[in-house]
Amino acid sequence: MFGFLFQKKLLSKDEVEQLIDEAERIWDGERAQPGYKVDERGSHRSKFFIESNPSLHWLVEDDRIYGTAAQIIGSDLLFTGSEGVVSGYGQAPWHPDRRTLWPGILGYGCVKAMIYLDETTADRGALRVIPGSHRNPMHEGLYQMLRWAPEGDDMHSMGETENPAEMPYGLSGDQMPAFIAESEPGDVLFFNQWLFHAAYNAWPGRRYVAAKFAQPPKNETHLKFHHMYNWVIFDQHKAFAEHKSERIRKMARQVE
Repeated sequence: MFGFLFQKKLLSKDEVEQLIDEAERIWDGERAQPGYKVDERGSHRSKFFIESNPSLHWLVEDDRIYGTAAQIIGSDLLFTGSEGVVSGYGQAPWHPDRRTLWPGILGYGCVKAMIYLDETTADRGALRVIPGSHRNPMHEGLYQMLRWAPEGDDMHSMGETENPAEMPYGLSGDQMPAFIAESEPGDVLFFNQWLFHAAYNAWPGRRYVAAKFAQPPKNETHLKFHHMYNWVIFDQHKAFAEHKSERIRKMARQVE
């Protein structure tokens, strides 16, 4: 109904400490590689973060993550990738992760599990979500907060202006009515990837790990969607495709 589920203290203190230690080890190793670069926003963004590191595989197999995702979108789910991010920016204006208005696409289940490794509050980078914004008419109505990318093939968040009156709805982004998921390490936020969300008052160095899941494609529109956003389902990471765990192999099965 609301498009998100916020689970407090889902991971134990020991599990979080283990996750932070392992994440920092991975990021340090990547920084030491020749040619290392941050992305255009100054963030260290590691793709295949969970798949590439066997010490993290338990995250997507654990009933607290996998089981919750399965309850939301169904047990026949597909794994659609992971990332480990050290943010380089102070705000992420309002946007949905998936930005298409193709007929019927909003009903297609895609969920993201966000695990913040730092404490966040309303005044310090907590993720904000607009409940129900994964469904029309609200979803499409909020598209005025987006703008077309220069290439014209996707939409991006609209930047903030100094005068809130110039913004859609006459409000600065951090004043938009929203649920603010103030979190501590160990909390996990599951949200529909069509849901509008944002972060304000953040800081460079904010760390999180994310795992993504989706329902199996049922038609050509779903396949087109995955080619645009989740191409990993057509070429799953070998470590998952050949994993000893039946659960992981099933969610990493190849889609033709």
